[in-house]
Amino acid sequence: MALVSGTKLGPYEIQRPLGAGGMGEVYRAHDSRLGREVALKILPESFARDQDRLHRFEQEARTVAALSHPNILAIHDVGQHNGSPFLVSELLEGEALRGVLDRGALSQRKAIEYGVQIAQGLAAAHENGIVHRDLKPENLFLTKDGRAKILDFGLAKLAQTSTEGKASDGVTLTSAHTAAGTVMGTASYMAPEQVRGEPTDPRTDIFAFGAVLFEMLSGRRAFRRDTPAETMTAVLKEEPAELADPTHPISPPLDRIMRRCLEKSPEQRFQSAKDLSFALSALSGSDSGGVSGMTQVPRGVAWPRWGLAALVLVAVTAGTWFLARRQAETPNLRFAIPVPGEVRHLAISPDGVMLAFVSFEESSGQPMLYVQRVGSTSATLLPGTEGATYPFWSPDHNYVAFFANGTLQKIAISGGTPQMLAKVTSARGGSWGKKNVIVYAPLASGVLWRVNADGSSASALTVNLAEKHEQSHRWPVFLPDGDHFLFWAGNFTNANDDQVSGIYITSLDAKAKKLVMLTHSNVGYSTDSLFYVDEKRQLISVSFSGSKEATTGEPSVISDNVGFQPSTYWGAFTVAGNGILIYDPNTQTASSLLTWYDRNGKEVGHLGETGVLANPSISPSGDRVTVDITDLQTKNVDVWIESLKGGGNARFTFDPAEEAIGTWSRDGKTIAFRSVSNRATLMLKPASGLQRERPVFGMADLRGDIFPNSWTPDDKQILCTINRDVGQNQGPGSKLVLLPVSGGDPVPFVATKGAETNGQISSDGKWVAYASNESGQWEIYVTTFPDAAGKWQVSRGGGTEPRWRADGKEIFYIGPKGMLTAVQVAGEGTFATGTLTPLFPLHGRAPISSTDIFSYDVSIDGTRFLVNRYLRPDHVVPLTIALHATAGQQE
Repeated sequence: MALVSGTKLGPYEIQRPLGAGGMGEVYRAHDSRLGREVALKILPESFARDQDRLHRFEQEARTVAALSHPNILAIHDVGQHNGSPFLVSELLEGEALRGVLDRGALSQRKAIEYGVQIAQGLAAAHENGIVHRDLKPENLFLTKDGRAKILDFGLAKLAQTSTEGKASDGVTLTSAHTAAGTVMGTASYMAPEQVRGEPTDPRTDIFAFGAVLFEMLSGRRAFRRDTPAETMTAVLKEEPAELADPTHPISPPLDRIMRRCLEKSPEQRFQSAKDLSFALSALSGSDSGGVSGMTQVPRGVAWPRWGLAALVLVAVTAGTWFLARRQAETPNLRFAIPVPGEVRHLAISPDGVMLAFVSFEESSGQPMLYVQRVGSTSATLLPGTEGATYPFWSPDHNYVAFFANGTLQKIAISGGTPQMLAKVTSARGGSWGKKNVIVYAPLASGVLWRVNADGSSASALTVNLAEKHEQSHRWPVFLPDGDHFLFWAGNFTNANDDQVSGIYITSLDAKAKKLVMLTHSNVGYSTDSLFYVDEKRQLISVSFSGSKEATTGEPSVISDNVGFQPSTYWGAFTVAGNGILIYDPNTQTASSLLTWYDRNGKEVGHLGETGVLANPSISPSGDRVTVDITDLQTKNVDVWIESLKGGGNARFTFDPAEEAIGTWSRDGKTIAFRSVSNRATLMLKPASGLQRERPVFGMADLRGDIFPNSWTPDDKQILCTINRDVGQNQGPGSKLVLLPVSGGDPVPFVATKGAETNGQISSDGKWVAYASNESGQWEIYVTTFPDAAGKWQVSRGGGTEPRWRADGKEIFYIGPKGMLTAVQVAGEGTFATGTLTPLFPLHGRAPISSTDIFSYDVSIDGTRFLVNRYLRPDHVVPLTIALHATAGQQE
């Protein structure tokens, strides 16, 4: 009996009918509790007469409601009205796919676009044990904003046998149960096993999907005949017609994918909707006859020359592979995938569908975060992510977390403003577990921290697991349970006899850790396999037993070519939970060159050779420069001295420990630097190199780090940045301290609510310029010296890395979007600043070294700038994706 407007079913008030069918009547209704419009479906009265079926209906509704997938109709509530059950769902604006197809075939681009979405919805349901069993255009809805929604999930097996005797091909043939001998489904879309009354599984839905895809591409049904019996015979014995309409050509790879779905034997179809989704995603943007006419790339994203060719390779290779695939085969197939420009850091979503990566935005030259559907031709820039590094995904793949500007942030891939979760200094990776806890490394030298995904309860996590020989805990990766995780722990000596640095496993209670394997690399986990980069810089996989917390079998080489940063122990690869692996085969280590610029940003020369460089520092006399250089063979970092008078360069430090951040004394006779062996230590050494270095102060253990910034005018103290002791549980950060050269404990210099770094003492010794994030973002401040009594903010809208002109009359810093900025200052009696003058952008800045503290220095007269300019490769090889990367791996 139809319901009239105004009828109330609990909190739901009927507004008007929307439609009716064999599974009941659908109405538009108003939910008075939440103030929203919903769709309400009244199911047939026959349901109420079978309590078993009614119970199963409620179970199915609860299960489907828990899916919460953008391509599945959201279920809000279930209830009963006059003995008839009803279902409350989201209200959709648009029309069923049937109505669209009644007007004719879709374009190939649209068919692929909708097909990918439908396959993703099926994959989500299948993972939760739900098979649709009646997928057809009537149960697929296209919203006004172009989203495909699957309707009536789980209701097919609840329908009664039709008794109307319709001869139409659209008859739904079902019984109350799914026992052997049952015929269930809609004739044109039933799989052969359904026709025979055999058990069904997710591959049954894949057959129906193939029939829907055929109809989207051709405008006609794949197996329709005059009667249901003849239609079912065609399903069992006949192949679908060829799609040979010259006015509507179909690319061969897409045709192969469609026919793979329609294989008579389930074993010969796609074995999962995820594989199907991926295959279609690889064709995204294809047009008739092949792959041409890419989808529009967002502004600022420039496609490299190889993009089109790579996409063709994707389509042809993917289609060929899936045509030949059988259930018993798990080939390790790999092919190139296009992304716009050079990729710095990358992370694949847990379901293997989306890729997040850091690349340079063309107009600003700043590293920013992009997301791209795997196989698509377009990437989406996420605004507000300037300076992004090391992205990682939320478990529901709706958010990407990343580090930028001294903070851990998250951003929805649908857009919006990034949300700050925690403060960091020199972050080294993070992972987001299923318990909505993020584990991250806020410091290059330090322990792992944890924070809830809403930004609450940040605290040190692995501090009790830190041992004296360890300088860093970094690169965490959660295991599927959301409790246990892998991480790297060890030291930076790179010694051949190192038997402690490697991948460890622990859990969120952090009571103990266990060594899994020795390596100086980040780690990836997927389908009981670990991935890492070995000493030969090969990408390796090895079987892993989570229950035993140990590797098993022999390692296998995935690729001889993979990008790797030796000073951070980071390999350019990422792996999803379903075994999809993406890696960057560009083996050229990200490098830089010391380059001279004038105040207009014109390049006027360079110094030394290309390499992995960091922290240029010009001597007080202006004739020499200290710089950190990483040896690509030993991975060791040392301080070198470059001559500005054509005298070449010379290595200054020689210990196997990481030695970096050379800082000149005011008289130019001594260089302070940081050394990390068993602990971070501040060292002094005569600039002549004729005497050995001596320690001045050493951190007690892994609980902190220390970096020299600037000497006092009398050379009796050094202003240093010291990482806060994480044991205080006040948040990881950095503080400025004064350290006596003669020895002794450091003395705090300034006290703010935030972190401070890059302290620079003026030549007259009256002022200190420094960077602090006390306001929530990094800004440049000036305070008095030596008492830090007053304070003035110099920068506006952000600032880092202050440097003084030698006469103290000008401060330089890096402002928003990497703009090198100058400001005139007056320091007679009181402190005052003049107008901010943007000079030129430092394009291409991105930390590639573990010791990146300063990226430039200023000549004595302030007319030239020595910039550590990061170099982009002349030729960028596309990323490589490997499916079933561990196939054939030895157990």
